[in-house]
Amino acid sequence: MPRPAFLPAIVTRLRNLSLLGQLAREAGWRHVLRLILYTFLSSLVEISGLGLGVSLLLQSGSSPAARFPFHLELPLPQALLTLLALMLLRGTLQALITIGQEDLRCSFADQLRQGLLSQVLHAPSLNLQQMGRGDLIGLLIADISSSVLALEQGTRVLQALLSLLLLAVGVLAVGRGAAAPLLLALVATGVAALLQRSGSWKLGRLRTRINAALQRTVGDGLHGVKAVRAAGGETWLLRRFSQEALRYRQVLFQIVRRQATFNALRDTLVVLVVGVWLIWGRGDLPASAVATTLLFAYRSGTVLSAAIGAQRHCLGALPGYATLCERRSRLTPPPVPSPSRTTSPERLGLLRDPAVWQGLCWTGADGMAAPPGNSPTLHLRPGALMVVVGPSGSGKTTLLDRFCGLLGEERSAWQLQTRQGDVLLAGPAGAGQLRQVLAYAPQVAVLFEASLRNNLTLDQHQGSGIIEAWMERLGLAHLLERSGGLDGTLPLMLDHFSGGEIHRLGLLRAWLRDRPVEVLDEPTAYLDAEASERVSTILKERARQRLVLVSSHDPALIAMADGVLRLTAAERQEAERQHQVGG
Repeated sequence: MPRPAFLPAIVTRLRNLSLLGQLAREAGWRHVLRLILYTFLSSLVEISGLGLGVSLLLQSGSSPAARFPFHLELPLPQALLTLLALMLLRGTLQALITIGQEDLRCSFADQLRQGLLSQVLHAPSLNLQQMGRGDLIGLLIADISSSVLALEQGTRVLQALLSLLLLAVGVLAVGRGAAAPLLLALVATGVAALLQRSGSWKLGRLRTRINAALQRTVGDGLHGVKAVRAAGGETWLLRRFSQEALRYRQVLFQIVRRQATFNALRDTLVVLVVGVWLIWGRGDLPASAVATTLLFAYRSGTVLSAAIGAQRHCLGALPGYATLCERRSRLTPPPVPSPSRTTSPERLGLLRDPAVWQGLCWTGADGMAAPPGNSPTLHLRPGALMVVVGPSGSGKTTLLDRFCGLLGEERSAWQLQTRQGDVLLAGPAGAGQLRQVLAYAPQVAVLFEASLRNNLTLDQHQGSGIIEAWMERLGLAHLLERSGGLDGTLPLMLDHFSGGEIHRLGLLRAWLRDRPVEVLDEPTAYLDAEASERVSTILKERARQRLVLVSSHDPALIAMADGVLRLTAAERQEAERQHQVGG
């Protein structure tokens, strides 16, 4: 039996309503009620202010029986002054309402952005591998704004319908005979909407996808502007941007064209239908009455078209929220979480003291590269510098990432051996606790567009004297002589530091955390002999009291090691194969 043609449209509308309801629930009913209250007050202020003004100035047009009890008979000068006071009051109230609406809009957008950013920062590594940087930037900048707009436009539909209801009540209060033009104008506006469909959902979905592509291009270009210029890729990047910007403009053109066509059809049909009604049924009316009726009918049509426009804007913005929900679901851990083991915050606080540690053993359940014999474990002990060595591509960085709980944490476990007994951590939650007692300096350090102090301490309290002493010891004291010193914001559009300077700043960031476990990925990379000797000396000193794990190609550093873990390319390939099977 063939499916009815109208069924897909009903299913689509139900889906959109469900999505809008989900958006309202996420905003919170208190937020929605405040938004509706502001919408109601805005409509009331708009309609009542206009109605009172007309009543004061004209003082006619309705029979005495139809007048309201507070109808005033004022001389024209007093009526004008009263109207001026009313308009001033109306403007003040409207300003307060607009400020309240903007506050609601910003607070909800901040709530969504804060939640998404927190989810990204705490998402399992396996989930993060499925996300693109441009997609996330697009969500934070555009799609969350679209989500807020969708909720706002949904309430604007109610506002427009409420305005229409108040207008209809006003017409019926003045005279039932004036309701005919209103009804005709509404019918004409509805016909115009049927003749020119908006395609809002489809166009909104397309705009969301193109916006993500634009954010990827802009993010790549600004983040890697030096690489683009060095490779002579300016033309390639500009062409890529131009193509995506053109597609975005084409979508916007379709949206504007359809809305303009609808407005033109509405105006034409309203004037045509009401004009024919006036000619055939009310030909005896004076010209002033005809003009007033046409203007009134046009106003009725625009009120309904405001509801239709708000509904279309809501549908056009909802795909942004649908994309946000889809991306957040991809960042969310699976329904059946990996087994996690954690410890109490009090016990974790005691582990900040290096003196209580006796060892740390990591176990990777999927057989990642580890000590000889393919044992999926790695053991550290205080006072012993452990160095991971192997050819490029053998998996040194991957091993360190897994040891630190930044990769494959759902299949990892850590046994923290202390003088008060062992502590077992496992899974994503355990990895999060491990990183509170561990400092990791990746091979590629990243600087942020903040002050040098914030780059090094990440807002953790650290005295200037301590930072300056460390900078001196690492041969970085000259950076303090730059404009701004420790507290000036770093402009990072182009690199203002050498590779060796950035690398040492990354090491210093880890050392300033002062954790009992330190992991450093190729700490002497990018450094000359003098700087490398400085770093090696510091490593040997810190390894006497802490658990230190490093990877390196540096023969001098390897010679200092108390333990060496050698990886091979074959072990890397086997680990990747098992990782794919396990994933």
